[in-house]
Amino acid sequence: MQFLFPWFFLMSFFIAAVILFYFFRKQYEEKKIPSNLLWEQILNEWQASPWLKKLQQNLLFWLQIIVLILLMLALTRPFWMEDDLQGEHLIFIIDSSASMSAKDEKTTRFVQAKEEMLSLVDRLNGQGVTLIKAGQKPEILLSNETDEGVIKKIIHELQLTYDHESMEQAVNLATSLSSGKGTSIHIFSDSVHKKVLSGVEQYIEVHNIGKEINNLTLLSFGVAPVAENISGVAVLENQSLKKHELTFQIHSEKELLFEKKLSMNGQEQFVLQIPSLPKKPYYEATINKDDGYVVDNHLTSIYTETNPTIYMIGDINPFAVKGFQTLGVEVLQTDAENITDNMNGIVIKETSTLKQLPEKPLILFNSSHEKIELTEPLMAENDSLLQFVDHEKIYISSAVKEMAGEWETVLKSGSVPLIQKGKRGGQPIIVVNFSLTDSDWPLQPGFPIFLYNSYQWLSQQTDFLGYFWPGEEKSISVSKGYSDWAIYNDEDENLYTLDLQEESFKAPLLPGTYQAVAGDKINYFSVLVDDREKHPAFEESFKMNEDQVSETRETKSRNDQIWFWLAFVALLLLALEWEVYRRGFRG
Repeated sequence: MQFLFPWFFLMSFFIAAVILFYFFRKQYEEKKIPSNLLWEQILNEWQASPWLKKLQQNLLFWLQIIVLILLMLALTRPFWMEDDLQGEHLIFIIDSSASMSAKDEKTTRFVQAKEEMLSLVDRLNGQGVTLIKAGQKPEILLSNETDEGVIKKIIHELQLTYDHESMEQAVNLATSLSSGKGTSIHIFSDSVHKKVLSGVEQYIEVHNIGKEINNLTLLSFGVAPVAENISGVAVLENQSLKKHELTFQIHSEKELLFEKKLSMNGQEQFVLQIPSLPKKPYYEATINKDDGYVVDNHLTSIYTETNPTIYMIGDINPFAVKGFQTLGVEVLQTDAENITDNMNGIVIKETSTLKQLPEKPLILFNSSHEKIELTEPLMAENDSLLQFVDHEKIYISSAVKEMAGEWETVLKSGSVPLIQKGKRGGQPIIVVNFSLTDSDWPLQPGFPIFLYNSYQWLSQQTDFLGYFWPGEEKSISVSKGYSDWAIYNDEDENLYTLDLQEESFKAPLLPGTYQAVAGDKINYFSVLVDDREKHPAFEESFKMNEDQVSETRETKSRNDQIWFWLAFVALLLLALEWEVYRRGFRG
């Protein structure tokens, strides 16, 4: 320890003066007075300990001495040297992936990373800080910020995104923002290897946080119809070296459908067969085991009909009928009144109105009599319906007036829509706005490909929206009246609402099963954790390129904050001294 102002040690003169004052104070001769003997005996009994009496007699003296010593030390400003943060420009990279939610003792790796970042901010000495969040797409949260208050505020507001980090992209972004040898990069993660940083010339300090945890993970889970039953299979893995007991459960809408207790040895994979399940819109498999990393303990599987039947209503162009039959699809001719709610399939009809149509996936061939001659070339969108279809070879002489509704146009001629898709009452629909007899398309190889694409798209557009990565954004086409979606979790809590006419669909960050409610229609979807996040590994911290930091900056800084606490304690003792004096505890 050193001192900024050592000449203040001259104040020891005042300490010596106080001691001398106590030596030369008046001395009193003790005399026994008979009338006080009784009180003296009572006081002696009350002050049974001799050391307490001595302390009371000398307390004021010692308080004065200690106050003077503390004030003298505070004025001398003692300090010590500590390692300074290297570099004029510091770049922090924070990993917000799912593995950072793993718990080490009572807190998560992500919370520990934030605490380490805040401790570095307390050691700043005027350097600028850039903060990058290394998600699927690296995001710059701060750019060369010098205000410590602003830096701490952003760090406190950081949240897990649960996606897989793109550390290489984040490091490349950091190096592009660096200023050569004056820049140091600090990475806060759990399992960064040196090979990820190969080719980087800047000084890098990797703060890998975490320790080994006894993780149990659900690698995969799925259900499928087998004969008359719905069967399932799950693959579980014990990634630790110890044997663990666990409970495997399957729920649907909080209803317990299946439960089995398992015992798994260390480093063991186990395939669990579920022979029979009741028919439900979705199935959520869960490992009930507090292993410190819970995001990989849940998986969702959606039950969907395989190869749904096609129901033809009325007279349908034979090219369409033959095209679906060549795909190996079961095609049935029926009437609209014969289609019930429990019948799963796709309905095809030639009509000019949307009225009195069943609430099923539909392919409609618009039979309106208002013909429109086509003069413009065909233009196609990059859509799954026209995948591998050469639209430039299609000839269509005329189209019909489109049906009223909110549609997404897939194929058009000028401003005339030819093929559209969308949703009606929550069910998917494809509308063909021209007669197949006015086109040579049925004679081309692209026509059965279009029918196959349509069949696949309609089969997938059920009450299940699909699987999403955490926070994934996706454009979803909806019909009018169904654009306002409320997103609920499995606890029926409303998380947020979306207007899909104005914005894209955005999945929640936390993995799990969710509901998107539009009117009286409920759509399920699942947010999955990336398979790469199912192994919450950790590595040792390390440094690289230490010789690349600018040599012009000192690597040591002076910490002289102790003077404040010395003065503060002296002030408290001064107040205590006054209280002692007031109560008369003086020698």
